[in-house]
Amino acid sequence: MRPYSVVPKSVWALVVMAFVNMIWGAAYPITKPALLDMPPISFAFWRFVVALTVLIPLAPRATWVLITGPERKRFFVMGLIGFCITQITQVEALTLSPSTHIALLSATTPLWVAGLAHIMLGERITRRMMLGICIAICGMMLVLNPERSGSVGLGAMIGYVIYIVSAFCWGMYTVMGRSLMQTHPPVPATAAATFYGVVCLLPFAIGEYAFGLVTNITVATVSGILYTGLMVTVVGYLALFWALQRTTSGKVSAMMYFQPIAGVAVAWVWLHEQPNLLFFVGSALTLLGVWFVTSQPARSTHPTTVTEQ
Repeated sequence: MRPYSVVPKSVWALVVMAFVNMIWGAAYPITKPALLDMPPISFAFWRFVVALTVLIPLAPRATWVLITGPERKRFFVMGLIGFCITQITQVEALTLSPSTHIALLSATTPLWVAGLAHIMLGERITRRMMLGICIAICGMMLVLNPERSGSVGLGAMIGYVIYIVSAFCWGMYTVMGRSLMQTHPPVPATAAATFYGVVCLLPFAIGEYAFGLVTNITVATVSGILYTGLMVTVVGYLALFWALQRTTSGKVSAMMYFQPIAGVAVAWVWLHEQPNLLFFVGSALTLLGVWFVTSQPARSTHPTTVTEQ
């Protein structure tokens, strides 16, 4: 095994993002009980408030400069897209459509990221990457076994369209983050985007209570907010920005395929939902697809327009 010092930074970035996506995937079964006691947008709002209480003290001056400085509009757009629109559209899509179908649609997110990164950053899309994405999507179809969700109607179809908006917004957030991470450290950049996300979510959270939705403070709501605020947002988003400094957006987004696997695995232990043989076959296919995307032969590599660090 090669020592740490000679392993490329891009490899470590992908290892970290694989772990982070397992944290993100585990959030679904862990926080599901909390959403029974708290309106979803309010849950997202308080999750990001908790994250801010940790992020801002880590780099208060640098965060303030980004919030009020010449690039504040870019960070506002990131907060609006990545924290507000993405969160709201995900919630609405899940309300209208079966969760397994939405999870399958989430498997197309790396396609959005790859396409946007190609247009905005000049990152190359290779046949090997496209093959890997297709293999991973097939694996996700087996893991999630969507035929168990039954037939869908017009409402579900509307939910699919809404979720496509969500996937597009997350792709934009990832690609914009890739660009900004060449000039800004992860902590203040994450804090600035989170701040604007909280500002954008606030009127929607107030609207939930204005329409009569109520919150019950329970162990599930507190633990869900703390897990998503600290692990999913602070640890996850800092790792995302750190990884985007070291490798391409397309390879980072390919690690998303670990999310459904982790979600099913945690539901197995946490909620006692027994996986079947398709889960293990699909997981193997997903790992194969991720390997195709991330293991680019040396003779095929080309530098992107954004400098690799």
